Amino acid sequence: MRFKSVEEIKKALFSKGYGRAVALIAVGALLIMLGNTGVFNQKESEPTAPTEEERLSDICSEINGVGRCRAMITYRDKGGEREVFAVILLCDGADSLSVRRDLTSLVCSLYGIGANRVEIFTINE
Repeated sequence: MRFKSVEEIKKALFSKGYGRAVALIAVGALLIMLGNTGVFNQKESEPTAPTEEERLSDICSEINGVGRCRAMITYRDKGGEREVFAVILLCDGADSLSVRRDLTSLVCSLYGIGANRVEIFTINE
C-alpha cells in the first residue's frame, strides 16, 4: 500500500486501532532521547570556587595601572607536597616598569618564590 501524504498515513494507522500504539512508541522514543541527553539527570549547578589562577588574576587587576589580567601558575611536587614553581601574568599595563615591579612583588610575597620565577607580558589586543 502506497501513501500519498502524511494525512493518508495517519488515517490508515488510526482507523485500524494502531493510533494508541504509535503514540506510545513516539512518546517512549522521545523519553529515551531526552534521557540520553541528560535532561532528567541535571542537578542545579552549584557555584564553584574560583581557581587559584582566577583569584590571582582578580587581585592583580586591582593594582593601579594593571587593567585586565590573566594568570598561569605552574606547580612542582617536592617531597610529596605541591608548591608553586613559576607564575606568568598577562596584563594590559605590563609596559609600565612600576606595574611590573608591583606585580612581581605581589607574586613573590604570595607564593614565596624568587623574582626569576615570575614573568609578566602585555596582553595581545
